[in-house]
Amino acid sequence: MKRLSTWILASLVLALAAPPLLAEGGSGKRTRVLHRASPAGPGAPRLERKATAVAYSAQVNIVTRVQGTSFFRTAIDITNNTEVDGVVALIQYCFSLGGAFQGCTEPLEIGLLSLDNFHTDDMVQFLGAEGVIDQDAQNSSFGTMLVTFDNLPSADGWEGTVTARTYSAYQDNPALGTVAIAYPGSLFFESANVTLVGTIRDTTTAPTDAGALRTNLGVTNTDLNGGGAVNVDISFYDVTPGTATNGTRVGNILAMDGLQPGEVRQINNVFVVAQIPDNVLSCIAFVDVVETPGFPTIEGYINILSNGTNDGAYFEMKCTDTDFCGN
Repeated sequence: MKRLSTWILASLVLALAAPPLLAEGGSGKRTRVLHRASPAGPGAPRLERKATAVAYSAQVNIVTRVQGTSFFRTAIDITNNTEVDGVVALIQYCFSLGGAFQGCTEPLEIGLLSLDNFHTDDMVQFLGAEGVIDQDAQNSSFGTMLVTFDNLPSADGWEGTVTARTYSAYQDNPALGTVAIAYPGSLFFESANVTLVGTIRDTTTAPTDAGALRTNLGVTNTDLNGGGAVNVDISFYDVTPGTATNGTRVGNILAMDGLQPGEVRQINNVFVVAQIPDNVLSCIAFVDVVETPGFPTIEGYINILSNGTNDGAYFEMKCTDTDFCGN
């Protein structure tokens, strides 16, 4: 069984004790946002450990508000599944603007009552309203979100949970519904220090009953051990039945260098970017840590989208390390 990492962010001590987060009746129960007197805006992209048995962190690999093929936003749910009052969730947004990594924001604290949930349909807009990010980041940014739960009764991993849904209006008309990908916050079961693996598809040249599909692929530096930036190479092996290249490497190796702690980079339409031949419909993708000192850790995801509707399906890449994952 893979080990659950206890990597968590450093908790910040409040100057004054917060008032009890207790409901004054059934209708009065509500989640509270606790403001800190620290400067807003991105900080150094350094993530630290927290030495306590009743706290742990989860990471959401995609949080965004951006105009692409459609207008994309991310909805977030943060939940206290226990009957303990006064659970605190510290959230940090680590994001890029125009492809340039900006670092991680100062933590924002959300107080949760017993069996409580915080929800927003637009996490980036919420952070802007709270003064955590500026207007440029609200208008268009792409990143990850780290959530550290504190004051839990235990730290097995079920006590506090985070889920996300990145969505857009179908044909830019909300009345027609939305298309989306949904995914849980990772507890670092799958962080790798050597290699991640996943299956990708592109049937845009030969649509099947499943549609004309394309693939986006993302990699995050989870920095469990405080090692700093990481370099990775992404390679592709053909698994399309009947092709002459079946079982061999195809296309170009793609390099991601200097991936900062908390940073996510996504390659859109990876078959095109890697120049994978048109007759190759399926590949195994490997993400390998290369030329990086220390003990770096990464996570990855694959988003397979319908080329017609932009409806997506999110898949977590799997750690292949032989010395346990998430360490």
